[in-house]
Amino acid sequence: QAFFICRRNVRMMLIFQVVNTLAWGTAMGPVFDKYLYYLGGGAAIGPTFAPKHARNSLVGMAESISGISSLVLALPVGLLVDAFPTRRARLLKLSSVFALATAVLAIVACATDIVLVLYAALVFLGVFAELSSSTSEALFADSIPQGHRSGLFTTKAILNTVGSACGPFIAGVGLSILGDEWRPEQMKVTIIAGCVLLPLSCFPLLFFDDPPVRDGAAQEPCGAAAEAPADGEVDGEAGRETRLEAVRRCGPIKPAHVPVILALSDFTTCIGAGMTVKFFNLFFIEDMKFSPTQINWLQTAYPLVIAVFMKLTHRLSKPFGRAQSSLLFFSCNVLCLVLLSQVRSLPVLLVVFLLRGGFANSTYPIDRSILMDFTPSSQRGRWNAVESLTSMTWSGSAFIGGLLADSHDYRFTFLITAIVYGTGCLLYTPLLAIVPRKEAAMQTGERGEPTAHAAREVSLIPAGTSAQACQD
Repeated sequence: QAFFICRRNVRMMLIFQVVNTLAWGTAMGPVFDKYLYYLGGGAAIGPTFAPKHARNSLVGMAESISGISSLVLALPVGLLVDAFPTRRARLLKLSSVFALATAVLAIVACATDIVLVLYAALVFLGVFAELSSSTSEALFADSIPQGHRSGLFTTKAILNTVGSACGPFIAGVGLSILGDEWRPEQMKVTIIAGCVLLPLSCFPLLFFDDPPVRDGAAQEPCGAAAEAPADGEVDGEAGRETRLEAVRRCGPIKPAHVPVILALSDFTTCIGAGMTVKFFNLFFIEDMKFSPTQINWLQTAYPLVIAVFMKLTHRLSKPFGRAQSSLLFFSCNVLCLVLLSQVRSLPVLLVVFLLRGGFANSTYPIDRSILMDFTPSSQRGRWNAVESLTSMTWSGSAFIGGLLADSHDYRFTFLITAIVYGTGCLLYTPLLAIVPRKEAAMQTGERGEPTAHAAREVSLIPAGTSAQACQD
C-alpha cells in the first residue's frame, strides 16, 4: 500500500507542475506585467500605494504584496506541516480554496481596474502558493527514496518549466487572433483566461495521500523499520550525523549546516533576482519595442531552454558532483548578467538572455535534492518554509527594483543583480567540500560516507526496474 500511495503522490505532483504553471504562465506572464505597467500610467482606479505615474514601481509593488503574504505565512505553514505529518494531504486540498478565491478576485480586478481588488487577489495567491508548495514538497520528498531524489526533482522542475512555456504560447496564439497590439481589452482577456484555469489546475491535489508510517519508522513516512545495528554500531539520526561529520566538513561548517548554507545563499540571490527578473519582460517591451506576440514567443522559448539546461545540469552532476555543477552553472549566469547590462545588439542580447535563464534556473532541482537529503522528514516542513522565506525576498526586492528602474534604467539593475549573485556564489562554496560527489553515496555508504536514513525507506522502484528508467 505504501508503494502505491507514494507512486500516486509522485505522479500527481508531476501533473500538477504542468497544469498549474500553464495557468500561472497565462494569467501572470508578460501580459500581466504589461497590464500593471498600463495601470501605473494613470489607468488604475482607486489608491495604488505607489508613486504616481511611476509605472515600474507599481509592478514592483504588486509583486511585493504577493511575496509578503507568503513571507508572513511561510513559518506558520511550515510548523503546521511538521506538527501534523499525517494531515499534510488535507492541508494540500485546502489550498485549492485559496486558488479559487484568487481567480474570482483577479477577474473582478481586471474587469474594473480597481487596484485594491487586484492586491487582494495577490494576497490570496501568496497564501495558495505557500500552502500548496510547503505541503506538496514535503509529501513529494517523503514519497521518494533517498539516493533517487535528484532525478525526480529534475523531472518535476522540467515539467514545471514546460508548463511555464505553454502559458505564454497560449497567450501568444490568442493575442495573434485578437490583434497583435497592447490594447487593454486584449490584455484583460488573456489574464482572465489564465485565472479561470488556475482553480482547475488544483484538481490533482485532491488525489494526494499521506504516506503511511510503519512502526519504528516515525521519521520516514514511506519507510520500513530499520534493521538492528551490529554491536558497537551507532544507529539513528545522531549516528548518521556523527559518521558524516567525521568524513566531510569545511572547517567549522558541518553537514548539519547544509540547509542553513542553502538558505543563506538563496536569500542573497533572491534579493538580486527580485530587482531584475520581474522587469525582463518590460525591458524587452519598452526598450526593445517587442509586440505582444513577440514577448510571448520569447517567454515560450525561455522555459524550454531552462528545461534543456536542467537535464544537462543533472547529467553533469553525476560525474562532477551536484554542488560542483550547481555552482558552475550559476556562476556562468553572473557573467551573462554583466553582458546583458552592456550588449546592444538584439540578436546577441536574445542569445545571452536565454543562456542566462538556463544557467540560473537549472540549478534549482539539484539544490532541492541536496536540501532534502540533508533534512530528516520531521523537519522538511519547516525547511520548506525557510526556503519560501528566502525565495519571497525575490518578491519583496521587486519594489526596490522598480524604484531603481524608474530612477535609472533596466540595465543598471542587471549590473546590481550580478554583484549580489556573486555574493551568493561565495556563500555556496562550502557545499563543495560537504556534499558527496556521488549522490548514491548518501544511500550506500560508499567510502565510509553515511547511509543516512535510506535503510528505513521503501523504494518507489519495483524490483527489476532501474532507477534511471523511472527517472527518465
